[in-house]
Amino acid sequence: MDAWRVIRDGPRSASFNMAADAYLFERAQDSSHTPVLRLYAWDKSSITIGFHQTLERAVDCRHLGDTPVVRRITGGRALLHDNGELTYAIAGNYLHQAILGDTLAASYHIIAEAIIRFYRLLGWPAAMARRDDPVLLSGSSGIQKGCFASVSRFEITAYGQKLAASSQRRGRDALIQHGAIRIAPPARHPAIIDRPQTVAGEAFWSPAGPRGDLETAMIRACAETFGVALVEESFSEPELALIGELTRSYKNLSADDDLIKQHPASNSPEYGGEGCQEGQKTS
Repeated sequence: MDAWRVIRDGPRSASFNMAADAYLFERAQDSSHTPVLRLYAWDKSSITIGFHQTLERAVDCRHLGDTPVVRRITGGRALLHDNGELTYAIAGNYLHQAILGDTLAASYHIIAEAIIRFYRLLGWPAAMARRDDPVLLSGSSGIQKGCFASVSRFEITAYGQKLAASSQRRGRDALIQHGAIRIAPPARHPAIIDRPQTVAGEAFWSPAGPRGDLETAMIRACAETFGVALVEESFSEPELALIGELTRSYKNLSADDDLIKQHPASNSPEYGGEGCQEGQKTS
């Protein structure tokens, strides 16, 4: 049985979290490294935006307040992160780990199966969307709607509500998919245009239990879905030093510093985003 690495990360800054995922994507391009499941949290409510988005169209800057905004290395639209989610990242070399899926859609599908298994381990109903839910990508103000404004194929829903938002980046041989798995009702932020969430009764959001138990459930769900053993191994000191260097490319954005920052390790990337499931190849 193959073994994957699990990194249980505590609350970190938005800059660290996105830099860490960029590091894992770079690491995955070396086929000698095993795939990684990273589970992490946020030290304060933060917003991430898609790789191709401009700040002014991703969020309403007038209502940001002191909320950090950091660009992801993946596609998609604006997403608010808070302590009501379990955030995950899966990174690996799909040429050497066929279970990860050889296409954008195949990878979304298998990871969606793991997330559904996680919810069912908690006793919550969850299902996979089989088609895109059409929705205008921009509000009347010209600001693009947030990721919870629509549901894309392979995303996770219950009672018509989107439960998890994910986005993916692929190179010629490696991928990373990361996302927010809701364990409490989705929060709202005045800077993001999202569809109001409707659920048949608040009883759906039953107490989720301690965070450690949730992480254990996600680890089990991934082990069963991918048919692998998962071995815990935290970031090493050299890895933390590398991630620290990368945080300079994942700073809190401002209207005057809204640059697309191409990660040095980009390798013919393909982007897939939550809520729109876009894909793009660049050479």
